[in-house]
Amino acid sequence: MQCHGNRCGPLIHPTAIISPQAQLAPDCEIGPFCVLEGRVTVGARTRLKTGVVIGAEPMDRKYQGEPTAVNIGTDNIIFEYATVHRATGPDNATSIGDRNFIMSYVHIAHNCRIGSDCVLTSGVLLGGYVEIEDGANIGGRTGVHQFCRIGKLAMVGAHSYVNQDIPPFALAAGNPCRILDINRTGLERAGFSPEKITIIRDAFRLIFRSGLLPDTALARIEVELLSGPAEAEIRHLLEFCRNSKRGILLKSSPEQEGQ
Repeated sequence: MQCHGNRCGPLIHPTAIISPQAQLAPDCEIGPFCVLEGRVTVGARTRLKTGVVIGAEPMDRKYQGEPTAVNIGTDNIIFEYATVHRATGPDNATSIGDRNFIMSYVHIAHNCRIGSDCVLTSGVLLGGYVEIEDGANIGGRTGVHQFCRIGKLAMVGAHSYVNQDIPPFALAAGNPCRILDINRTGLERAGFSPEKITIIRDAFRLIFRSGLLPDTALARIEVELLSGPAEAEIRHLLEFCRNSKRGILLKSSPEQEGQ
């Protein structure tokens, strides 16, 4: 710990290797054998455990050595041997928000964007340009294809393979991944009322159980469910689905068919 007057600097283990370009908040912690390369920003109270590597060169054939970065917010915990690569494209950044819980051996590839309050369990692998919205929970050893998005408060079960977008509030699992239900437990823990949860479930039934074409299902949701106590959540669900580039994962699990 380095102190200057009444102010103490970041706690950096003597075995850590820190780039001179790195910007570390005064009260962050950098553990043994960590490596921070290039333009890395680490926010207040974020802790990096043993062997974490942040800001390594992206594993992308398009990368030509241009200046890019990794920006990490406040109150994150990143556990042993996780890796976060810097972005591809001049002045782009791989970004991680606040209060995330990133377990051991997670890999976050170039240009990923992680929101806040997410849980990435041990062995999760995110391809380039993956986006994870706030409050999402991804089970261990799950692989996420590049450019996919996982929506707000969604949960993906362990050992899954995600190659299309997972909508907000969904519970999904499998290889290939399938929608199972809404993430009821996650919504309850986030303080959602029973009325909101019921409306979200009704929206999911229209998308995944009605047999309607996607555009028709979304139009019915807009007419029937948008106005009410879950307006913000339904609006976000509609925008997420309509803005999908990889396509929304529409297939349900076989055991859920007909329910």
